[in-house]
Amino acid sequence: MASKRERFSGLKNKLEKNRNMIVYTLVLLALMGAAVGWGLLPERVTMAPGAEEAIYRPKEQLILMNLALSLGFSVLFWKWPREAAYLFGAVFGVVMTFGLLYLNLGV
Repeated sequence: MASKRERFSGLKNKLEKNRNMIVYTLVLLALMGAAVGWGLLPERVTMAPGAEEAIYRPKEQLILMNLALSLGFSVLFWKWPREAAYLFGAVFGVVMTFGLLYLNLGV
């Protein structure tokens, strides 16, 4: 039986080799963003402040959702580092955390 060729094997090898540093950086950014958000954000925040009927939620709920997204996908990426979707999910969670800060702090 012929072996299956893998796409982007060079990139996947690099991700697998450096997975501890990648996960450490992502977790550190996620925790830092959550700590800053917890201290600086108002009690009720939204992901669409410019919308006419924006839905405001407690800051704890949105911070914890983004933190869980980042940490969950970071753990999955650490366990299976050759799956790029897990890395994308972890980076997306970090971007959402800092997007929440950007949209609600009036920068």
